[in-house]
Amino acid sequence: MRSHLWDDERLRQTTTGLDDLSIASRKLPGGTLLAAVFDRDLMRLSDRGGASGLIGDRWADLCSEALGVHPLALLDAKAPAPLSIERVVRLDTIPQIASTASRRKLQNPDFLLFGHRDGSLSLQAADAKFSVETARSRQVSADVTAELLGIGPVIAGQIGPIPADISILDGIFLCPDYSLTHYMLWQRRGHRSVAIGGNELVLLPVTSDTFLDGLDCAQLIEILAEADALSAGVSQSLLLAVYYLRLARACVACWLDQTRPLLAFKEARVVDNAEVLRIARSLLAEASGGWDLVLRWDARAEEVRRQRVAVDQVTSVPLGGPELRKQIAEAALAAGVEAPSVNRVRRRIGAWYRQEMLDAFGPLVPPVDRFPDVLEQLGRYARELRPRIPEEAAEIILEMVTSVPADVSGDLEHGVRQA
Repeated sequence: MRSHLWDDERLRQTTTGLDDLSIASRKLPGGTLLAAVFDRDLMRLSDRGGASGLIGDRWADLCSEALGVHPLALLDAKAPAPLSIERVVRLDTIPQIASTASRRKLQNPDFLLFGHRDGSLSLQAADAKFSVETARSRQVSADVTAELLGIGPVIAGQIGPIPADISILDGIFLCPDYSLTHYMLWQRRGHRSVAIGGNELVLLPVTSDTFLDGLDCAQLIEILAEADALSAGVSQSLLLAVYYLRLARACVACWLDQTRPLLAFKEARVVDNAEVLRIARSLLAEASGGWDLVLRWDARAEEVRRQRVAVDQVTSVPLGGPELRKQIAEAALAAGVEAPSVNRVRRRIGAWYRQEMLDAFGPLVPPVDRFPDVLEQLGRYARELRPRIPEEAAEIILEMVTSVPADVSGDLEHGVRQA
């Protein structure tokens, strides 16, 4: 089945003729759409809601789709001798490869492309970059690709045996063919300088409808866009789609900050999209537009953030570095094993300390009534816990050093440190 990413009819519905970079409104941060997508406050707030990760993952999926449907078409412009792609291996969905590569200070590409060039068996890395400014040549270079192939079974199991005579080529980046990519290539910068040349880049056409398809914030994006009523709609402009996606994720971030318990471990939260949508609609009654809504919500969430910081300060475990390091070293020497890292031990002790607080006070779901009184009670209980810390620390350290066999403790510890 032909991919909609490459569907000619859809491509005729793209933003040809629409100068979305010049869209201007007082409702946008910075006054223009171009300024808005570079606005640091919007970037910070939206990334608290996972916007950049969501955008990157969606773009990688679309690139994977394109590679699976028309891989040869991607590199037609890579003259004089493009790689004739015969097999594509996706790496970015395999966490073990990323963690293993990271331990060797390698940033693995999203894809490996196998095929022939000039009749020779060849291999090339490809990486999906929604923002061209984040591309760095080394990530897809032939040298890094060769190093990646040597990280062991974790990658060999995905790509199979590599012929000894294979030619490893410098790689490419796959970026969206839309106004902001062209602007950054022309200006040679976005938030940062663009560092790659045109011979390293393949532009893929994509519509905003295709990009947003399947994401769970479509309704929120729609009401935010309706509130602004700009001269163009989200379906006409991928740049607008990205802007409103960031606004929507900024709303999610504010909801998370406003509702996350003050005294709880950093467990994964499930976003209640219906509740986020309900609050957004209520705020729009008094907001002048989408960005103003986010600012108002952010101001409400800030009070809870300040409370969370105060709770963290009161409930942080008071551990002296030199004393703890000495205690760990003595216990490891007595057990005949390599000492666990101070950070690992500190995390374990901190988890015990925080759990004691949690057992005594509960998670403290905001809004918390009489917060100053609760904070004072937390501080009093924390002072009562402090005399127990040395004994608990000794038990935790003893457990950690005695649970690791002496002949493998070093390897295990190294693995934990690097994970």
